[in-house]
Amino acid sequence: LSIFAGCTPKADDSTSTESTGTSESTGDLKVVKMGLAMQSKQAPAFHAWEDYLKMRVDYEAEQRGYTVEWTATNASDDAVKQANDIKDLLAKGCEVIFVPCVDSQAILQSVEEVHEAGAIYISYCRAVSPEATGEQIPDVTVNFASEEQAYVGVMRMFEIMEADGIEPTVMIDVHGQVIDENAINRETGLRRALVDAGYPDLEVIVCDSGAWESDVARDSVDAALQAHPEANCLYTSSDFMMPGIQTALENHDKWYPRGEEGHVYLASSDIFPLAIEMLQAGYIDTAVDQGCWMFAVNAAKSAFDLLEGKEVEKE
Repeated sequence: LSIFAGCTPKADDSTSTESTGTSESTGDLKVVKMGLAMQSKQAPAFHAWEDYLKMRVDYEAEQRGYTVEWTATNASDDAVKQANDIKDLLAKGCEVIFVPCVDSQAILQSVEEVHEAGAIYISYCRAVSPEATGEQIPDVTVNFASEEQAYVGVMRMFEIMEADGIEPTVMIDVHGQVIDENAINRETGLRRALVDAGYPDLEVIVCDSGAWESDVARDSVDAALQAHPEANCLYTSSDFMMPGIQTALENHDKWYPRGEEGHVYLASSDIFPLAIEMLQAGYIDTAVDQGCWMFAVNAAKSAFDLLEGKEVEKE
């Protein structure tokens, strides 16, 4: 993108400048419009994604001599609304759009639209579908190794079970939102861990959680335990859903800390605040966090590097 010096925005009654499709200059500061099309603000991590990103965008802007006109939207887990939010951000003249997508497949059309408008698309904290081709491919994807997240946690859980002399019987798997690539990757990590830990034939009961919904997870786990009361280990794709999982385990007299009879060995991903307490108390055996701060650091840096025509890592 070209950066023109000496241009000043047209005056109007709003706080935003009119978009020219390129960064404008006000005095010594270059003005750039950026937008964040959030998929949801349902969970604490999602708030961290947004808050940290804005902090780092402001930091990079200050370091590089920019002022940023920032717009953030919330799709509330509605893929259609998110697509319309992205259209609105483009209409506002946003030159960089950060997106944690609701639906990794449906978002491909929006990625194309962003590129057709000459803007930068950064896939933020959620990857688009691996089926993306050409202009459907984001300029940068900033995400965590979600497959490894599940793999490491489940492998360590099996090591703990072995140390305690406990053989896995049936495993309950609380699947994350099925249109989220992170949830899909975690399933891959879980299955890889089963093989590498020596349990390729272990029966795994997959439980739906809707859109990472604790009450949906509760009902699914409750049904799984009714059908398989012998289950003695569980993986949850996010410990954000632990309140519901706890209730289901309590309903079946299976909510005990490690070391007490009836303990269900539990591996989780994310480490939400509640999970820290459950780890300390011994109800959760292993958990692997997601580094929300570093998502923001890398996404903001990549955005300004791209604006300045610098080479960046695609992932």
